[in-house]
Amino acid sequence: MIRLATVQDLSELYVMLQVMHSEAIDGTSSIDSEKLTATLNAALHRGVVVVYEVDGFIVGAIGGMETSDWWSSDIYIADLFFFVYEEHRKSKIAVTLIKSFLKIARDANIKAKLGHVYTGDGERKDNFYERLGLSKVGSLYMES
Repeated sequence: MIRLATVQDLSELYVMLQVMHSEAIDGTSSIDSEKLTATLNAALHRGVVVVYEVDGFIVGAIGGMETSDWWSSDIYIADLFFFVYEEHRKSKIAVTLIKSFLKIARDANIKAKLGHVYTGDGERKDNFYERLGLSKVGSLYMES
């Protein structure tokens, strides 16, 4: 079942994002518990967080906030996180979450920008987003 998250989901989302962080490549910044909680809280209150539940448990989620580029006042919705637990990655949950997030943006008449960083499977994820009709518009580089 797909639905919008509520503040009652905060703890379960926090745990999920800790798992997401544990799967990231080396060099990822450590989690600041207070900042993670505050950002999740902001997304739940002022942004959009979509969750997918199986048997009453959240197995995937995407969350984002409205923002703008530093040089423009044009608003778009950017994802903060997108994650599906490994045991559910062969399902359609990831596609359903992305399509739901994009529909929310379209219904609000704003563009969406999605990305992936800190993972070792960038090409596979690029292909995933491109199959959903999105275009790659840049890359991220980090000093080792």
